[in-house]
Amino acid sequence: MDDEAALLERQVAMAASAWRRAKADTEAYRRLVVATSEWDAYVAPTLDEPAADDVAAQLRRAAREVLQATDEEATRLAHLVTTTASVWLHAAAPTDSEAYARFDRATELWDAYAAPQLGEPTEELLDQLADDSAPVSLGEVVADVSAQIHKAGRRSP
Repeated sequence: MDDEAALLERQVAMAASAWRRAKADTEAYRRLVVATSEWDAYVAPTLDEPAADDVAAQLRRAAREVLQATDEEATRLAHLVTTTASVWLHAAAPTDSEAYARFDRATELWDAYAAPQLGEPTEELLDQLADDSAPVSLGEVVADVSAQIHKAGRRSP
C-alpha cells in the first residue's frame, strides 16, 4: 500500500464526511474538491516524476501512524470514498445520480466506521450519570456560585 495515497484518501474521506453533514457549506465542498483533485493528481501517471526519497517515505509512514490510518478497514473505506468522490466529481453529467449514490453510501460507511462509539447506549450512560448527581438547572448553579463568592468576599478583610 502506498502511504501517501492512504494519507490523501483519508483527507478526501474526512472532507466528504464534513460536506455530507453540511451540504450548504461551500467551504466544505471546496475542501472535498481540492482533496479529491490532489488525490487525482497523485494517482495520475507522470513520466517525469523524480525517484522516491526514502526520508520522505519514512515521514509519510510516520504521519500515517499519527493519523491512525494504519487500520486496514479505515484505509479501505477511505479509498472507497476517494474513488467514488473522484468518479462523481468527474462524471460527464454533474447530476449523475448513480455516481452520487455510490459516493454517498461510501461516505456513510466511512462515517459509521470513523465515528466514536460509546460502549453502551447513551440513555443508560445518562441514567448512570444521574445516579451520581441529580440534574441541576443553570440558574441554581449560578446562584450557588454567586453565594459562595459573596461569602468569600465577606470573610476577606
